Amino acid sequence: MSNMRRRNLIAAIILLLLCAGYAYLTANLPTRAIENTTQPSFFPWVVTVIMAVLSLGLLAQAFLPTISSDTPKTFDVPAKRLIYGLVLSVAYFVSLPTLGFVAANIPFFAGLMYLYGERRPLWIAAGSILISLIVFFLFREVFQILLPSGILQGVLR
Repeated sequence: MSNMRRRNLIAAIILLLLCAGYAYLTANLPTRAIENTTQPSFFPWVVTVIMAVLSLGLLAQAFLPTISSDTPKTFDVPAKRLIYGLVLSVAYFVSLPTLGFVAANIPFFAGLMYLYGERRPLWIAAGSILISLIVFFLFREVFQILLPSGILQGVLR
């Protein structure tokens, strides 16, 4: 077994043990007697299932034959792009309480889209607005979790 396969196997086993512990703790969370709401254990179960699926994929990767022995090419990310991404993230987190989720996400997603190569203004505008609204209403209507409305409170009822 190669060094990388052994690492994948060990990491997968450790992650699956963590999933088991997290699932045990999640199963013991108290429930709420409020109808038509998500229980406190909903998101921990989502995290547990996603982590378990990814860990099983890593475990399978340790046993499946490799297609090629070539080392994948690494991509060097320019330091300037990393700094701009960090500045965008800090500005987003600082503006989130004041502007609200949607109003803070639109320029954040637009900046990230531009930073990673999208240059079509219509795609940037439409993408950042649609993603922000879809995530906002998904959390509000499906998960029944209120995200901060901020300056758009009157519009996003």
